[in-house]
Amino acid sequence: MKEEKEQEKLFICKPCGYVMKESELEDICPACGLPKKVFEQYKERMSPGRSKILHLDLHPIAVHFPQTLLVFLLQALLINLIFPDFFPEVMLGAARFAGAIFPFTVVAAFISGLVDGKLRFKSVTTPILKKKIVYSIIMTIAAMFTPFLVWHNIDDLNSKLLLMLCGSIALFCGIVLGHAGKRLMNIGMGGAVKIWGRKF
Repeated sequence: MKEEKEQEKLFICKPCGYVMKESELEDICPACGLPKKVFEQYKERMSPGRSKILHLDLHPIAVHFPQTLLVFLLQALLINLIFPDFFPEVMLGAARFAGAIFPFTVVAAFISGLVDGKLRFKSVTTPILKKKIVYSIIMTIAAMFTPFLVWHNIDDLNSKLLLMLCGSIALFCGIVLGHAGKRLMNIGMGGAVKIWGRKF
């Protein structure tokens, strides 16, 4: 029974790239709503072992932690700068917490990204992946400063601005990495990727 499930045919929606099992096919694509006739048979192009690890989605999950912490850190500092009397101990405490653990989440996302790239593409030296590595390194360097800044006092304006600068650099890198990742989504899994009507 288990062997039959593993060998169940897969189908892909040609317009949007959504892949699903034959037993799940209905009258319309659950992703884009087009009729069933747009589906065609899909063949997985990687080994079951590699595919199984990729389907754990470790990297997509890992990248959300640093992004969340960055927004958390920058918002807390911004609120404190604009409204210094609005729960300053809470806002600065939130910024300290986010700044202290931020580098650990960035390193986890970076390592999981290298593993994901190697499994998905068998190489991390392609132009887009090299670009992602460069921006990941810049983000990691910016992240390494945040615990040192929050370890000391961030009550003065200069410390807050310096922490915001590090956070802003990391956020910019995160945005660039997110756009690059969006273009790589599903490539290497055999599916077509459509972004705003263009196929990559």
